[in-house]
Formats: sequence, C-alpha cells, structure tokens
Amino acid sequence: MFRSLLASWQSYEDLAPTLPAINVTGGGVPDPGNGGERVAKQTMRDMVEELKVTETVVAKTILLQRIATLIREVPETTDAFRSSDGFLLLVHVLSTLSTRIGRRGSQSTHDVVACIKSVFVLASEALKGHAANLEFFEEFIGYSSLSDAVDLLVCNAVTADVTLGCLLALSFGDFFLVEFFSSLRTKLSETEAMHIQFLEFVPGLASISLPGAFSILWRFILRTMSTDRALRLIVYRLLEHLTHSTHRNLAVLSMQNILPHLFKSWKANMSSAGANDEEHRILAKILRHLFEMGASTQDSRDLLQCIVKQDGTLDADTFELLRSSAKSRWPQHFSLGGCSALAISSTDTKTFPAHGFTFMAWIWLERMPSEPHKFFSISFGSGDALTLSVGSNGVLALRSRAVQKVEVLPKSKLTTSRWTHVTLVHHNHRSTHPSVCLFLDGVLSDSLQWAYPKFDEASPANFMIGDDVATGESSWCVASAYLLSVALDDDFPRFVHHLGPRYSESFQDQTLIRFLTYEASTSLNMHITAQGASLAENSQLKKAIRGDLVISDSSIIFRVVPQPHDTKDQIVIRGDVLTVCCQPLDLAVWRIGGAALLLRLVALAQTPHELSRALSIFSDCLRNSWQNSDDMERLHGYDVLASTLRARSHLINMTSFETLFEFLGLNFRSPDLSTVVNTIAYRAVALDFELWSKTSIDIQRAHLEHFAFLLRASRYRKFTIKMRLSKLGIVRKLLFVIQSAWYPQESIALVVNTLVLVAQSSFTAEEAIKPIVSYIAATLAEESRSSSSSSPRSTTSRGDLLRSSTRDKAEQVLEALVSMMRIPSLHSKLAGTLPMPRICLLLLGSHPSARTACQVLGMLGLSLKASLSSGKDLELANGWGILKTVLPGVWDRSVHDAALDILPGRPGDRSSDDSGSPQMLSVFLFVLYQGLSIGDNLTQLDEAPSKDAIIWILDDLTKLHESSSSFRRVFRSQSTAQLLLDGLITISTIKQHTGVLDAKISAKLTHFGLLVAMGKHISSSQKQQILEIIRPDAHSKGGPDRVDASGSRLSLAQADTIRKASVHLEEWRKMIIVSERKRFRQTILDLQEKRRRITSFEEYVSALTTERDIWLHIARKRVWKLDETEGPHRVRTKMESLMESQNLLLRIPWLFHPAKTLAEEITEDKLRRVRYQLEPGDVIEAVSTVCRIAGVDSFLGMLIFGRTHLYMLEGLVENSEGEVIDAGNAPEGLFLISGSAVDIRNSQRAQRWPLEQVSGFSDRMFLFQDVGFEIFFKDSRTLLVIFLDGPRRLAASQRLSSIALKMRTSNPGSSPASIIPRSLLRSRSSTITVEKELQMAQRQWQNRELSNFGYLSILNQLSGRTPNDATQYPVFPWVLDDYVSEVLDLSSPNVFRDLTKPMGALTAERREAAETRYANLVSVGEEPFHYGTHFSSSMIVCHFNIRMQPFTSMFKTLQGGDWDLPDRLFTDIKRTYSSASRDIRGDVRELIPEFFTCPEFLENSSNLDFGISQTTGERIHNVKLPAWAKGDPLLFIVTHRRILESHYVSENLPAWIDLIWGCKQRDVGSVNVFHPLSYEGAIDLDKITDDLERQATVGIIHNFGQTPKKLFTSPHPPRNLEGLLSLPVTIARGVPEDALALVRDPKPFKVVLDSAVSNISINLFDEKYGGMRPLPRGVIGFPSVGHEQIEWYQNASGRSLRLVSHEIVTQVIEQVAPTCAAFADQDTLVTGSGDNAVRVWRVNQGQVAPSGFVGAPGRSRRHASSTLSMTHLLRGHTHCVTCIATSRTWSVIVSGSEDGSAIVWDLNRGSYRHSIWHGSESQRAEVYLSAINESTGYIATCSVLHLMLHTINARPIVRLDTVRALITSLAFHEREYSHLDILATGHDDGSITLWTWNADGTPAGMQAQWEFVEVRRMNSGEGVSDISLGSVTALKFIGECLCAGYASGLTYMWTIPI
Repeated sequence: MFRSLLASWQSYEDLAPTLPAINVTGGGVPDPGNGGERVAKQTMRDMVEELKVTETVVAKTILLQRIATLIREVPETTDAFRSSDGFLLLVHVLSTLSTRIGRRGSQSTHDVVACIKSVFVLASEALKGHAANLEFFEEFIGYSSLSDAVDLLVCNAVTADVTLGCLLALSFGDFFLVEFFSSLRTKLSETEAMHIQFLEFVPGLASISLPGAFSILWRFILRTMSTDRALRLIVYRLLEHLTHSTHRNLAVLSMQNILPHLFKSWKANMSSAGANDEEHRILAKILRHLFEMGASTQDSRDLLQCIVKQDGTLDADTFELLRSSAKSRWPQHFSLGGCSALAISSTDTKTFPAHGFTFMAWIWLERMPSEPHKFFSISFGSGDALTLSVGSNGVLALRSRAVQKVEVLPKSKLTTSRWTHVTLVHHNHRSTHPSVCLFLDGVLSDSLQWAYPKFDEASPANFMIGDDVATGESSWCVASAYLLSVALDDDFPRFVHHLGPRYSESFQDQTLIRFLTYEASTSLNMHITAQGASLAENSQLKKAIRGDLVISDSSIIFRVVPQPHDTKDQIVIRGDVLTVCCQPLDLAVWRIGGAALLLRLVALAQTPHELSRALSIFSDCLRNSWQNSDDMERLHGYDVLASTLRARSHLINMTSFETLFEFLGLNFRSPDLSTVVNTIAYRAVALDFELWSKTSIDIQRAHLEHFAFLLRASRYRKFTIKMRLSKLGIVRKLLFVIQSAWYPQESIALVVNTLVLVAQSSFTAEEAIKPIVSYIAATLAEESRSSSSSSPRSTTSRGDLLRSSTRDKAEQVLEALVSMMRIPSLHSKLAGTLPMPRICLLLLGSHPSARTACQVLGMLGLSLKASLSSGKDLELANGWGILKTVLPGVWDRSVHDAALDILPGRPGDRSSDDSGSPQMLSVFLFVLYQGLSIGDNLTQLDEAPSKDAIIWILDDLTKLHESSSSFRRVFRSQSTAQLLLDGLITISTIKQHTGVLDAKISAKLTHFGLLVAMGKHISSSQKQQILEIIRPDAHSKGGPDRVDASGSRLSLAQADTIRKASVHLEEWRKMIIVSERKRFRQTILDLQEKRRRITSFEEYVSALTTERDIWLHIARKRVWKLDETEGPHRVRTKMESLMESQNLLLRIPWLFHPAKTLAEEITEDKLRRVRYQLEPGDVIEAVSTVCRIAGVDSFLGMLIFGRTHLYMLEGLVENSEGEVIDAGNAPEGLFLISGSAVDIRNSQRAQRWPLEQVSGFSDRMFLFQDVGFEIFFKDSRTLLVIFLDGPRRLAASQRLSSIALKMRTSNPGSSPASIIPRSLLRSRSSTITVEKELQMAQRQWQNRELSNFGYLSILNQLSGRTPNDATQYPVFPWVLDDYVSEVLDLSSPNVFRDLTKPMGALTAERREAAETRYANLVSVGEEPFHYGTHFSSSMIVCHFNIRMQPFTSMFKTLQGGDWDLPDRLFTDIKRTYSSASRDIRGDVRELIPEFFTCPEFLENSSNLDFGISQTTGERIHNVKLPAWAKGDPLLFIVTHRRILESHYVSENLPAWIDLIWGCKQRDVGSVNVFHPLSYEGAIDLDKITDDLERQATVGIIHNFGQTPKKLFTSPHPPRNLEGLLSLPVTIARGVPEDALALVRDPKPFKVVLDSAVSNISINLFDEKYGGMRPLPRGVIGFPSVGHEQIEWYQNASGRSLRLVSHEIVTQVIEQVAPTCAAFADQDTLVTGSGDNAVRVWRVNQGQVAPSGFVGAPGRSRRHASSTLSMTHLLRGHTHCVTCIATSRTWSVIVSGSEDGSAIVWDLNRGSYRHSIWHGSESQRAEVYLSAINESTGYIATCSVLHLMLHTINARPIVRLDTVRALITSLAFHEREYSHLDILATGHDDGSITLWTWNADGTPAGMQAQWEFVEVRRMNSGEGVSDISLGSVTALKFIGECLCAGYASGLTYMWTIPI
C-alpha cells in the first residue's frame, strides 16, 4: 500500500528543495526568528526519514510528538512534512500498530495507545488551517486509506474506544475528545454522572472541521453499534448534541448519509420501544432534526411508508416525525465558516458594465461575525474594486475604490437564523436618483449617491462571495448568488425575493410567476395594488408578470448555486466551504406522489389528533412548494379536500381549524396580518358552509368569525375585499345557507351577523343589495310554501329546506338590513340602487308579522329622513293608504314605537324638530279609529289594535302635541283633523248605542281633542265640530248626528286605488318568488353537479394507486380490461386497468381553471349541467342525444360540438324541451337496442378531444339502419355513436365534414401506423371514395405492399365492420386445419383450411345437411338459407373473448347475467375448430382479429371461475392450445399470424374473400346463404309499426349476426406470388432476407458532430441534410421540421428545457431537470427528468389559425415558432429517468430509470400501465435504452445486466445477458409485417449486432422458451480504415437501410447493394 500511494504524488517530492542534512540530536526546535526556517524544514525532513526506519512503538511516539511540536511552533514546516511523505507515513504507522497490541492494561497496549494518539495529533496539526495539505491528503492519500489503516485498531476491543475518540478528535480538531468514548462508557450506569461527563466534552464539540474523518468514524460506529448498546447510547447522545448545536454540524451529518441508518434502527425499535424508552426518545429527536434539514427522496419515501400500518391505521410516532419533517425549509446551499469564500473569475469581464450592475444573493446568518466580514467583492487585478460587508451588529457596509471610505448602511441590517435576500443595484449616470440602492427582501432599505467605479486595467474580473482573509469567526450560508450586467428597477428585486431561496435558475422562463407560492403571489399582488397607476406598464415587474424576458442570459455575469455550474463560471472554493444538497420534505412528496399523496394522507386520518397532524403536513407541504400547489389545482385537490373533510367533520378540532385557515392566510397570532392567500382553496374549503355546519358549535363559531379577521381586523382588508372576496359571491352563499337546514337554529344569528359583515364590505347592487332584498321579499311572501322547498343537506332530498323557521330567518336578515341602513354610506348605496319606499311596501306584504312591520317601519323612517323625495314616492305608490290597511292588525308596542319615530316632533337625535313625516299621523289616527270602531262592530277583532294600543297612541300623541310645535302644525291638514274628528264621532256613537266605553280611553281622547281644538292650527269649522262632540251639553241634541263621519272610512276611490297598488305589489312579489325559486333550484343543481364532479376527482386520485404505490398494502388490486385504443389496422391489444378506464376519462387539466360563480341574472340555461365539462373558453355550437356503442353495451349520452372541442358526455340526455336530464329519467325505449340493456350511468363519463385531433369519420349502419357514424382521432381512439334518426345523423355528419374541410389535416403518411384509409381521414366515406380506397388496397395487396392481415382489416372496415360494435365485429378466416401436430409443416397443403369453402361445407356431411335445410325451406315456401347460425355474431365475439373485460361482462349480459355451461365455453382451440368445421350440429363461426394479435384473450389472467368441465373434470382456466404452440399463447399468436401470411393462404385468400365480401356472398352453389335478416336491405325497421314485431326483428338481427356489406361483384384477383413473398414486388432485397449483405457506405454523412451522435432526426422536407440529421445528446429535432429543435443541458445545473427555432431560443421552461426526450408525434413531446418524473408536453403551433384548427399541411405549417405546454406529469420511478421511447401508433411511452425499471405509460391518458424490472438500483441495473416496435408493439429495454423484450402489455418474451458486451444503442427494423423480426444493437466496441428471437430451441414437451438468435454481427472496421469511430451511440432503420451514429460524431449508412 505504501508504494502504490507513493507513486501518485511523486511530483510533489520532485518539486521540494534539496537541503543538506542536519543532524538533529536533541528535542529542541529551531528558532525561526534567527533565520532558522530552512533549518526547521530540514529538521522536519530528517525526523520524517528517521520515523520511516524506527521500529519501536515508543520511539515512533516520541518522533511523532517532536514533529507535531515542530509544526505547532513553525507552521511553515507543514509543507516539508507533506513533501517528505509525512501523511503517507502516518497511515503506514497506524496500519502497523495492530500487531503490537497486548492485553488490556499492559505496557505494550499503553504504548500503542500513546502512539495512536500521537499520530492523530500530528495529523490534526498538519491539516488544521492548511488548505494545500488538506487538498493533498484528500486527493492523494484519501480518507479510505486512513480507514483501512485503523480498521484493525477499531476491531480490537482494547484500542477501539481510543481509536474512535481519536477520529472524533480529528473531526473536530480538539484532542480533548480523545477520551470521549472510553470516559462515557464508564458512566453509562449512572445517568446523571454520564450527563455531567458529557457536558465536560461539549466545548470540544463545537464544529466538525473534517467531515471526511467524521465519515470514517461513522462507518466504524455503524459496524458495531447494533450489538454494542453502550456505544449506541454514547453515539445517540453525541448526535443529539450535534444535531441541535449548530447548523454546520447538522449539515455535515446530513451529508454523511446518517439518516437512513438511524431511521432503520428507529423502525426496528418501534414495536419493542416502550413509553419510557430513553434510547427511542433520543433517536426520534435526532431524526426530527435530520429530517428538518432535509432528506433524500428515498428516505422520505421510507418515512411515508412507515406511517400507514398493515391494517391501514396510522402510526402515531411516525406521524409526529413526519409532521416535524414537513417543517423543513432548507434550500440547497453553501455553508461557509470563518475564512472561506467562493471565487469566480471571468475572462470576459474586464471592467464594470457600462450601464450598471446588480448583485443578488440569498444569505442566512447562523451568528453574527466577530468582526466585519466581507459578503461580496469585485476586483480587477490587485485590490478590491467594490466590497459589501456585514458588521458584528448585522449592519451592511459598502466600500469601493472610487470612494475611499466605508459607508455604513444603518437601515440595512441582517438578522440571524432566517434567509434574507440581499440585492445591491449600482447605476451608472443616474443623477436624479441615488446611484446605489440596497434592498433587503425586495424592499429598498438604503440608497446613496456613489461614484461609479471605472478602470483602465486589462486584468480579468475576479468575484468573491465570502472572505478568504477573514480573521474573525463567522458562520453563514449562501443559497444562490447572481451578478448581472444590468441595473434592475426598484420594484424587480421584490419579485426576485418572492421567488424564494429555492429558485436557482437563470430567469429565462417566460412564466416565472408560476414559481411563486401562494403567499408570495399575494404579497406581490398587494404591492402592485398599492402602487396602482404609479407602476408603469413597461416596468420590469409588470414585464415579468406578463411573461416578458427581463434578465437576458447574456446579462448574467455569474450564477453561483450549489450545483455544477455553467462552464463560463470558473468557481473555486477557498477555505471551509461545505456544499449542502438537502431536499425538504415537500419537494420529496412532490417527487413521490404529489398532491394526491397528501390528499390520501388526510383521508386516512381516523381521529381528531390524526386529522390535525395530517392537515399540518398537508399545509406545510403546500405552503412553500409551487409544484405541489400546481398539482393541487390540476387535481381539483381543494375540492377533494373539502369533500374529505366533510366526511370527517366530526374529527375537526380547533387545532385542525387553525391549521387549515392559517394555510389559507389567516394569522391568529396577529389578526391584523390576515388575508386570503389562496383564493382557490378558500373558495373550495372556507366557503363550503355545509362542511362547517357539520362541525361542533365552537368550530362553527370560529369559522363564521374568521370573516371578522379578514374584513375588520386585518390591515389588508381593502385588498382582501377587492382582490380576493369580491367575486366569490359570499352573500349569495350565506343566503343559501340561511335557507338551508345545515346550521342549527341557535347558529343562525351567527350566520346573519356574518352576512352583515360580508355585505358591508362589498355593499353593491349585484353583490349584496339585490340578493338580500330579493331573499327577504320572496321568503316573507312565501312562508306558506316553505315546506315544499328542497334542502342541500342531501343533494337528492328536498324536504328539509325552508322549514317552519323560515320567517324567523328572513326577519333576522331584515333586521340586519335595517341595521346596515343606519350607516349613512350604506343607506345611500341602497337608496341609489332601489326605490326604498316601494321596497318597504314590498317587504311589508299584506299580512306581515309585528316583527316584520316594525323593521319595515324602521326602514321607512330611515328613508324618509334621508330624502325628501322618499315621502313623495311613497305617496305616489299609495303607501300611506297601504300602511293604513296593513298596520292596524299587527299594531303592538314595537310597531307603535317604530311608527312613532316617523312622526314629526319625535324626541331623539334629529337635527330639527321639523323632521318626520306628517302623513304618518294620519296612519296613527286611522289606527285609532280602527281601534275605537271595535265597539261599533265596524272592524273585525283580528284587524284592529288592542285597547292598550289605543291608550299608547293617545298618550304619545298628547305628549307630542304638548311638546312639539311641528307636530301641532300637522293639524293644518283638514284631512288629518278629520280623522281625529271621526274618532270622536265613533266615541259618541258607541256611547249613544251601547252606552259603554272605556272611561280611560274616552277621557284621553277627549283631552287630546280639546288640545287639538284649542290649538291655533286647526280650522274653525273642524274646531267647532270637535267641541260639539266633546261638549254635547253646550249644543243642541243630535248635534253629533249631523257631523259627517264618512272620513273615518276609506272612500271608495281611495280603496280602489289602494287595491290596485296592492295588486301591483303582489305581482312584483310573485315575480321575485319565481326568480328566487329558479335561483334556488339552480343552486341545488350546481351543488349536485359539484358533488358529482368532486366524486369523480376523488376516484381519479384513488385510481393513481398502482403496484408501485407507496402504500401498496392498502392499494386496490388492479383488474385489467382491453383498451379501446387501437394500433395498426385497428388492432386492439393493449390492456388497461378497469379502474383507469372508468375514472381517467375525466380530464384533469394541468392548468387549473376555477368554476364560474353563479350567474347574477337568472336566465333559462337548459345546457347548464354540461357547461362545466367544457374546456375554458369553449362554446357549445350543437348538441345531440346519442347512444355510444361499445361491444354489446350501449351508453346514453350527449354528443356536443364545441367551438374548439368535441365532447361525449354519458349519463345525460336532452328531453323533448331541450333540457338536460339524467339518462335514467329518459323515456323508455329511447333507443331500440335488443340483446343488451342500455346502460344508465349514475356517474358521468366524459371524453373530449380538440377538433384538431379529429382525423376523420365514417357513416355506420346499426341494425341495418343508417343512423350512426364512427369518428377517428389522431390519438388512435375511436367513437361509435348512433342517433335517434337519420336526419339528426345527417346534420352531425355535415358538421363533421365542415370541421374536416376547415382543418385540412395533413396525410399521416404511409408508415406502418396508417391504420385508417385516407378517405376516412378527411370526410365521410361516399361510394366513390370507398371504391377508390378499395382499389388502392387491392392493388397494394396484390403487389405485396400490404399484408394479408392488413388487407382483411381494410376490407372489414370498408364494409362497415368495427371493433366498437360486437354485432359487426371484424371477421377473419380459420387458416389452419392442423391443431394436433407437435410441429407444423407449412409446405404441406393438408395443414391448411380449405379457403374456397365456407365453414359449413368443409365436410361432405355438413355440406349435405346445409343443402337439405335449404331445400326444405324452399319446399315450404319460406325464404331459404343454408345455416341457422352465422359466421360472426356478438355471441361469437364474446365467446372467444370471454376471458377479457369488457367482453366478460358482455358475455354475461348476453347470457342473462351468468356464465354458460362450462362445457359450452371457449376452452380448447382444437375442439372449437372441430365444432366449426366438422360437427354436424356445430356452428359455422369464423375467427376474430385477436387470434392473430392478442395473446391475452387466451389466458384467464383475472382468475375467473368458469366452473368444472363435466367431460374432463378439469377446472376451466386458460384456453388449451395446439401442441405446436408449446403452451405459450404468444407463440400461438405469432405462428398463427405467420400462417395467415403464408404462401398457401396468400394464394387462396381471394376465394374466401369472394365468400365473405364478394360475388359468392349469397351463392347457393357455394353453400353460402345465411338467414335473410343477416343481409343489409332485407328489411326496413322503420316500416314495422307493431312494437312487438319490431322488437323481435331487432333481436334477431342483433343476436344472430350481420353479413358484411358486399364489396366485390366479380371474382377477386389473385396476389402476385413471384419472388420473395416477404418483400413487395418492387423491392428485391431486405434486411431480414439479406442481413449478411449489409455494407457500410464508404463515406459518412457530411454533418460531423463535436460529440457523440445521440439520435438521428428524419425530416423529409430538409433538403440541407438529405432528410436525415444526426444530433448530439441533449438535442432532438421536431418531426418533419428542420428549423426547430428541443435542447437541454447534460448536467445538474441544466434544469431547463429550451425550444430553439432558427438557432434562436424562443422558449425556456425552467426547473424540469430534463435528462432525455422524444417526440410521439409532431404535436406531442415527452421528456424524462432528474426529478424522477416523466412529462408530456403539447406542442402549440406558432401559426395563427382559426380557433380549434391547425394550419395548412407540409412545411408551411410552422412558419412561426411553436411553444410547449405541459399536459401530464407522470410519477412512478424512484430515481432519475434515463431514457424515453414513444409510439403514437400504440399510444404508449416507455421510460427507463436508474431505479432498475422501465415503465410503460399510456400516452393518451397520461397514466401508469406496467413495470418492467431489470433489477434494483443496488444491482446497477439502470435501464438506459428503450425502443418500441411500431409494427408489433414489442418493447425492448436495456440495462448493464440485460437486454429484454416484452409485448405492449409488458409480457416478457426473451432476455439476453449483456454483461460481456455493453449495448450502447437500440433500433427495431419495422415493416407492416415481417416474417423475421430484427432488433439491432450497437456496442461500445463499435460493432452492431442484428438479433431475432424465436422458441425453436424449446425441448420437446416443454413450455416455449424464447431466445435471442444472432443474425449477424457487423464489426466497427468493416468498410472503414484508419478511422476511430468509437461506440455506436445511435441506430435507426430507414426502410431497408440502417443509419448508425458513433461516439466520434460520425454517422454512416449501412445499405444492401442491389
């Protein structure tokens, strides 16, 4: 070891000066002060040399001590120590001591211990503060060598503790710690003594100065800690101290990867640890600190996994640990201590920027420096040109060479233990404003005039962050630092500050605002709102918000972040700098599962404590994470959270409430700082009053009181009202709550108070005034109808709304409204909005309660007082007359007092005695008359006031008359005086007729009459009349009888006027009632739809669980079904999760668009229920009720044509009035479909496609009715719908034709992916276009350009057959007759089925039976046919596919809900063929395409119980295969397809086509006639009027089967079978046929790259490179577009994705960390990232086109730059994604990762499908290559261990070990069909290997064993000489040529000479 280490640093010794030897005989140290430095260095060399030859331990110890003393006294000798092999010698000494150890306590052991200590003391002295020695030691000696040297010492129990102590002492640089372990071990039994002993060591445990040494210590501790409890306790105590002592120590521990080991121990100890387990408690405390510092994704994943127990409950201890971990806020940063700095040199910068500069940095101070400490400095040559420093008090200071002084900035003061954003902006030539501005946290703190430095020196600039010459102590951190060559505006530092310390990119993203958290965005909005118009539109802040670029990439002089840096930044670390790469929990959560994981965690809570903790974690993981926030919005997560909390409302305690509302923006400690920071969450959660109504009364009160925090206590209330709450419709929500029965009666007052508070904050006409008044008017007028209204407590029950307390609630609201009217500003708004006098009459009604009347009078009084015109308006509305008719019946004390307030002269706070309404006296007097008339039987008892009321009136009127002159003046009105006179007459009349009158009333009335009569304001005639009544004795008898008393009653004219006014008011009330009812109903419907949508969102979140789920033990098991997505030739072979198919069709957009609030104007919107499904901004243009056909299932729904999208919504239909209703309420028999029940969905399945995705459509027959069409989409999905009738279908077809015409979709090309004839891609298929397509397909098939399978697929489609309809399923022939042989002889015709005959005539017996049946029918006069069954029917399809969903369910539907008899099921291919071809009583079925494409239909993967066969006694499971299939369904499929493409079948296929589609379709001679109803045109269902007959006919057609449409009228022409059958006629040679003939072209491509070729882009329009363009790693080209490409950096700092057009960067997307990318098509990009995620991007074309359409085809399509927008974020990998392969043909993505797996994703839905495992990460099984065969869907993946091949459903086929031959590239050879599949692999030695695979080597009787077979290996030297190509880094087949790119940057083409 000594020699091997010596060689690597020999150059250091060569550079050392050679000095004469000095004989050192004593122990003295040379005196450097007397010129002895050279002597000291020579002495050092001599002692080191002597140490090399010293043998005894004691002598070594002495020499070591002398050397240490020399270094201590003469520090300059450390260089000599290093150059003399000193460090290597120390390692050597330690490695030899283990053999000298004796027994414990022996002298030899003592000597060894002393020597160990001396070695470490010397090492510490030599390394301490010596950067060169430390660098040398780490690079050339290494801590691993030190570890090896002390390994045996640690293993020996005698020296273990002291060695560990020495390592600890070396780590901290304090050798008092040497006895740490040995001393504490002796005190373990005494806790107090151990604690005291530990405190003695604490001063030495200040800061870890050598993390490498501590790493060695930790590795040794780990080795024995599990078995040595004493050591474990000591270590835990040590770690407990270190984790909370200093940030630096915690950072070092975090970087030492200590956490996973401790967490593993903690988990192991969880079950056995008791409540008083001190060890467990300390360990938990350590883990909390470590997790708070941050943890890796895997560590966080382990923590989250432990939270959920096996039984699904939550572990309390782990929950607590997770909660504390969620508090982690640390960004990645540099930790600097003492004399340390980050130095950056820039050769491009030689002077200060001309227009100024900006320095920005995120700073964190652990403690203030002991003396002024530099933060940042700039120098050109010698001396600092500018310095920014911090003093010991935290105040910043500035110094520059231009101004020779230090300027202290007193307002710029830093604080400790918090991140502070410091921005220094220095302007040049700024005379009107300060030239230097300093910002702290974005706010200007100091500014001053400062000369701008100028230099003439040519020296490059040197920048330094930190202080490399500091002498004082300091400890601080830097998260990021930037120097810009521009001076930023004063507002922009605020924006940068709000990006937070985690932001470390280059400000190039056009959507920087998406990196803002909710709180940061709110704060920024507050600032912008406060600035108002003073903030210019062209300000940098406004530009950044708009998405304009503010800081160009070229203006960034340097960017310092704790990651690998840009190449232009030459960053040098000086001194004690530690790079801390920590990851907070919220970021780890986002990588693991995102917001869905947090929502699931909340849903798992079962106790109040768990819920509060879960909400705490939830809020902490969202508060500072823009990623999780975006995820929540995309998932509609806040709605899901509200729904989850609603179900757990009983668990919500005050802690949960405060946690949740603090997240929303409330500040319970400082209410004045409260606002709403997250409007989306606030709307969903805080305004879900149903949720909070279910909580306890204390929580209800707290929830309602939070509005007071926001609207009264907060200093930000104006912002909150204007920018947050104004558009949320809170008043209407509260009114709805009041109408509901959600809250108990005792809480209604709180709700009303809240209503008042909210209404006052935004007292506008639409937001508050009209809603409140309408509610009061409608509710008070509809009390009798309240019991029939509905309740939103249950969205399906309507019986608990508007209960008997309705009036009380409305009256409370009315009282609240009156209270608000007392505020002048609010009253003026109300009066300006509504005619208040008329409103008062409206609210009063015809039969009010006293409480209502009292409040209305109060309202009226306020209106009359505020405006003189109000009285006139009231008179015009006959208001006083109405009051006279209404008030007497409800006159009580409260009404009396309220009315009294309206009278003039009423004492109070009026400004004048003249105020008041004189007309009110007439109401009093009328009420008085009504009361007096009781005794005269003139008034009903229930309509008149009581005697007490009469007394109140008389008393108060008397008082007013005595005290108020204004009141007395009222009697100037003769009509008013007449009312009093009438009252007196009534008294006289009562006395005259009955003689009975209350004396008290009589006296009071007389007294009042005298007062009035004696007054000077009444007329003399009326005065005389009053006196005559009061004093009858003074006048003649009968006087009173002569007085006219008609004024006491309303005249007929008055009564009629009042009646008309009342009628108008009643009509107005009715209108309001109708409006409010409609609004209420719409609110109920909206609530129902919202609940339904939220249920879908919840199901979506649940559906995200897979076998890779973090809580796999509680995840639902996935059940598979056949995916409707189609591959080539409409093949359906992909499998999808049943849960996914049900839930994931719900669109979850990446960008969240909040639902609109209720419309303010109630309009009749019949499509209201479906509008929420529309894309933002889309408009409904047409709607049609349809039935979607899927197999035998039918789903009622609506086909909606939008302006930009096409929608299919199931579960909803239009009724006859055009209103959207549930499909369950549709008329019975809406669609006449026999054989299956129309599915009525409770939940709504929604599908949507952009119109640009529509590639074509084709009209379809259904039950021989021309009422359907099938739409084809570019994403390989299809939609088959039928309409109610032909005209509706015709209208929809015309609309689709118009869409196709406008879009002008370009031809997808002739790739193997072309699965639909071109005519169907453009418009509906007419007879002419079908004929042309048929001729083209026939010609291609004849020339062998199209396979037999492909040709049959096209014939099926052109004849109307579709996989969407089981009654018209594609039909394929039986092609084989031998299902017995072990090996097939395809050269023999006997193994093939006779294709010239139908299945029913293959044997003589069957032919005879068919002919007999035909003749018998002829003889009885019926229309004859040969067969009673058909070759294709829905039952046949479901029978074959019974093992796959959805056919499993379809089969049961056809069978009436159960399986058929076991022996009648599809169990054996041989038996099934025998039944179809030989058995007399058998069927005549043909095959379905799955027999050639889909092995899954042969396997019972769902383990369905089909029963036991009665004939064999075996349980029916998988389908029994022929012997030649060797028990492998895949081998059966592959072989069966090969047989279909064989020479015999190609030769005889025309005859079978004639039977199915051709001239023999109804040929009697060919015995090929089926039931008449199976042929198109045999019957017209529309002409059958009898319902039973029509139903029966439909049943026959549906169940029996339908013969395909006839395509040919003459015999089908034969195929050209000359030459190689596997190649088209025009191609002579191909790769599978002539692989050995491949040769490399002599010359490479003209394009030579500077680095390895990573991929080869094909652009047929790119003439510059001949259509092919090699690209380096980190670049991919757009498909068919040469001038645009995607770029990304290949290092950790390159976290951005760049779109480049014409070599100009047009878009930058930051913080996506791309590592690989691939285009699925020209509109879809897929990227893999270093954050473990796969992202799917939509390419938005740059060309301006009509909404919803894409421009012209070809090159002109992209004349402007494109943009990217993310559509899906896919999580599943646990480590970095390393490769991506995509296929639009199969709509799949395959991603490989460092975690040892590849994942198959669905491209359309953005969902997980399957995993392919190569091994684990520990096995170095990184999957770094992947490829997809576009023809077959096969998936190839490659790791260092294996090359693996799987089917599209991740079914393993074959594996190849690759350890000996490293594969560097992959490519499939692709054809529409190839008899020999080829996979090319490139290798690191430059060779290329062509592989195929088969199962030919399978031993007899064994399961098929597939293996790779080498076809050819092409070495790197073939065809090239004297060129070093390097490894093959890229491969691509282009037709029958192979293009290969090499590591040298060269690209060659391999071709086959003709």
